[in-house]
Amino acid sequence: MEKQKIKVICDHCQGNGYLRINTSSYTEVHQCPTCNSQGEVEADLLDDDTTLEDLKNLLEDVNKARLQ
Repeated sequence: MEKQKIKVICDHCQGNGYLRINTSSYTEVHQCPTCNSQGEVEADLLDDDTTLEDLKNLLEDVNKARLQ
């Protein structure tokens, strides 16, 4: 059985697609590197056969996406 992929709101930018960084003198706006400014990311839909190893791999994929 194949895992289904669904789109979920990006936790990094809260679905905005950009990040606003405030400093004392100005505000910067940056594109979200986690979702590539889409506001959503794809996630695997977990099923009853999900193992601890599957969850670890999913967490590694999320961390890799954040670093890109």
